[in-house]
Amino acid sequence: MKPTVFLDIDGVLTTTYEYFQSVKNFWEKYEFARDIGMQYRFNEKCVKVLNRILKITDADIVLTSDWKEHYDLQTLDNIFKFNKVVKSPIDVTDVYSKTLQELEKFRGSEINDYIYKKNITNYVIIDDLDLSPFVSKDKFVRTINREGIKQSNIKEKILKILQYE
Repeated sequence: MKPTVFLDIDGVLTTTYEYFQSVKNFWEKYEFARDIGMQYRFNEKCVKVLNRILKITDADIVLTSDWKEHYDLQTLDNIFKFNKVVKSPIDVTDVYSKTLQELEKFRGSEINDYIYKKNITNYVIIDDLDLSPFVSKDKFVRTINREGIKQSNIKEKILKILQYE
């Protein structure tokens, strides 16, 4: 069975830099983004790190990000291709009713339930939220939102968890 990457987007593939760019300028440059309501692109360096991990492990992506609430899998596929990610999500976790104060708890539950239902054993969870109280700590990698997945030693931690050292 292929390894699985449970992937958040904001703070992992995008950084605070992308988040605070002008939506107007982005939409003027990329009509596709405007048409689907995508407000910023992924960080190129973060994409390079993710692509390297995906090429080494051939892992499947399951999206945990709030983006799953705004886009279907086909649109997510287009977004990932637009951002030059070598693989697109094959699935998303369920969406549980949540309040902002309980976002981490509910995201952890969404991931744990997906792992249980699909009997997944080789996986990594990548998020900038602190999910450590709610998921397996030895399978969780937390990013810093201003750096994302490109931050120092993150790729190595992910590969080690997926047993591709």
